[in-house]
Amino acid sequence: MMAVLPPGPSGPAGPASTPAPPAPDPALLEANLAALAGRQPGLADLLRCAAEGLMKGAAEAGGSPLLKPLRTASGLVTATLGGLHLHSAHDPVTEATRLAASVPPAVDSVVLLGFGLGYQAEALLARGRGLKVLACVAEPALLAAALSLRDLRDLLAREELGFVVGGTGGTGGTNGADGADGADGADPSAVVPALDAMGSSLFSILANRAEEKARPEWYSGVRAAAERYASKETINGNTLKRFGRLWVRNLAHNMGELGRLPGVARLEGRFSGLPALVLAAGPSLDEALPRLQELKERCLLIAVDTSLRSLLREGIEPDFLVVVDPQYWNWRHLEGLSSPSSLLVSESASWPAVFRFGCRAAFLCSSLFPLGRAIEARTGAKGKLGAGGSVTTTAWDLGRLVGAAPLYMAGLDLGFPRGATHARASLFEQRAISGGRRLAPAETSHAAALFSGGPMWAPANDGERIRTDKRMTLYSWWFESRLCHAEAPETLNLSSHGLAIPGMGLASLDEILALPPRRAEIDAILDAAVRETAAEAGAAAAEIGSAGVAGVAGVASAAGMAGMAAAAQGLSDLLAELAATEEKASRAAEEAAQARLDLAAGRDISARMARLDGYDRDLLAGSANEVVGFLLPPLSEIMGEGAKSLDEGLRCSEALYSRVAESALFHIKKLEASDLAGAS
Repeated sequence: MMAVLPPGPSGPAGPASTPAPPAPDPALLEANLAALAGRQPGLADLLRCAAEGLMKGAAEAGGSPLLKPLRTASGLVTATLGGLHLHSAHDPVTEATRLAASVPPAVDSVVLLGFGLGYQAEALLARGRGLKVLACVAEPALLAAALSLRDLRDLLAREELGFVVGGTGGTGGTNGADGADGADGADPSAVVPALDAMGSSLFSILANRAEEKARPEWYSGVRAAAERYASKETINGNTLKRFGRLWVRNLAHNMGELGRLPGVARLEGRFSGLPALVLAAGPSLDEALPRLQELKERCLLIAVDTSLRSLLREGIEPDFLVVVDPQYWNWRHLEGLSSPSSLLVSESASWPAVFRFGCRAAFLCSSLFPLGRAIEARTGAKGKLGAGGSVTTTAWDLGRLVGAAPLYMAGLDLGFPRGATHARASLFEQRAISGGRRLAPAETSHAAALFSGGPMWAPANDGERIRTDKRMTLYSWWFESRLCHAEAPETLNLSSHGLAIPGMGLASLDEILALPPRRAEIDAILDAAVRETAAEAGAAAAEIGSAGVAGVAGVASAAGMAGMAAAAQGLSDLLAELAATEEKASRAAEEAAQARLDLAAGRDISARMARLDGYDRDLLAGSANEVVGFLLPPLSEIMGEGAKSLDEGLRCSEALYSRVAESALFHIKKLEASDLAGAS
């Protein structure tokens, strides 16, 4: 979600009536770059190169700098860009503090369109409470020039400050380890992975008018990408309201799988240099099905759950089957089917019956949810796969993880080419046909699919237009934001009538069929992966071929027992922490309620307020915070627009503590019902 704020500072530069302006200081620049290099060495190197080019250009232009430094009446440094002030010509600090105060309390991060001289970032981070700042700067030279005018070493060392830098290079995430930190230019869409790295769920945008006017196109792109990200977060929030408790129930039921099953990290890079075909369930999948046996000879096949029925009708089992949706209705795509030669890739919050599906072996990706991550912290991470709201995004990311390239996409229409909604053999189509009746024919559900998601028209790969909807354009944007990275595998779409996705080219079936056969090589790698994983789990190879997931997972081996023991101990530790959280939150809610009564009666509440402060410290220090917070609605929903009196503040506190206790208790009840509970 995003809170939109008024544009930030700057205005026409007036006549100077201030002390002599400062000069850019190379030594100051180098000191700032040294501080930045501690977190983001690539970005520091980029800015150093930009500064050299800036000085050379200034010399050739007769000494005219990119920024014109000024000193305010209060003695602080400011500057103009293109005749506009970056900050207040009188008091930049007071101005930045005022703008920082306008950011709503529920916001967890702020996107700055322009860094200026750093005053705004400093004021925002001074607010504390975990706020993060992502500064987007169109040109490396502009940021380098700013770093030559002020001592920003303390600011640049802050982990909460990230950068996205455009122009001739450079992006930076929230820190030197997580953020992309290279020398390639940052497309405006780079703001998306940067916000992802920050874990942002509700952010505000503050724009520096001078910088925005200097590069309107780039900043407009950043704003548009951020707004799309905000739309995704809104959808995620609505999804959480609808399915959050289901995910927790599934995770609790599947706790044993977290200990037993290997992670996709063991597959990383195994198929390097081999082409892969990702099979989604869009209408254009039907065009690939008749040639699928020939395609399998040349490509690693990665299928999503919704496409499996279509593949099996052609007698083809995919190499990988990706299933990550937690809903029962999604399991129906697999119910009654089996794919004995396929490797299942799933997530620990999937519908429990998924792990009884008949296949060769199963692998888990790292959990998308705090409860799963809390257990993985004890058992070891499984390996992260991206999730863009569609299982096809996860299937693409599996292809990237295993090192396959290029990645061909079949059935990825992200729209309704020629009015079709799904491949003909998919459960969606078959259910619509079989469930049709005189007063509610199949066309009724067909029309609902076409028009229920916010229909719109957009460019297709063949240059025509395709009917799509807002949900599918978000999936398109997810691909676009990943494909803009230099390390992304070449990705080509086989759907000529599908939605055009920037960064994803178009290919034909004939191009794939012209590739040399690689099936023997692919099968050998698959066999080795299963054999090595089985050996590590202490399972006999013969059991893997016939027992399905349950057989592989149920092998009582030393390694498997160790994984189960680690998961059981992790669950025991988590239950203890959840119980402590529930007890403290319940006591805090009761204390807040009593404080309100005492306040109304005119009694002294200082002792109760001190105890509430203690509960706050204890709860904030708890290791189960992320797990408990998963089921909490946004603070704005719990606390309204903010307290205007002490009584209202206590009422809000009571409501928050009560919701924390409720979430902790829900997790405890579900986890205590797990087969793994009490196993430690």
